[in-house]
Amino acid sequence: MEYSEPVTAEMETSQVNAAAAAAAGPRKPRILLAASGSVAAIKFGNLCHCFSEWAEVKAVATRASLHFIDRAALPKDVVLYTDEDEWSSWNKIGDTVLHIELRRWADIMVIAPLSANTLGKVSFFFFCHLATICMEIFLFYVVHVWYNKY
Repeated sequence: MEYSEPVTAEMETSQVNAAAAAAAGPRKPRILLAASGSVAAIKFGNLCHCFSEWAEVKAVATRASLHFIDRAALPKDVVLYTDEDEWSSWNKIGDTVLHIELRRWADIMVIAPLSANTLGKVSFFFFCHLATICMEIFLFYVVHVWYNKY
């Protein structure tokens, strides 16, 4: 005797959404692009333009990198997040947390440029601003997936 699950409205909705997504074709990859405070951040706008040609891009910048980044040079569809966005978006328990939402959204994170200062902070697990907190979440996600795979 075969077992079949009863079909619920939620299951039908998810099947319709999956069918609509398949009909629309594959989505673009989602890249979270982070910049730390290096003079190389002058090229951050160029990097955003290159990635946004073939991917969806959201950007995160440290306070020090903002000295070198020209916000007007960023593509119009790229949103640039800073520490202020992280702290202003949360008011009470139950509110969304920006770094968690960015991790859920992104397929991959690219850190360019990565200053020696930021590399040192991350290597000693000192996550003090939005960019390093995002790095932390990606780091622990990769370790979690790798550990549970084997």
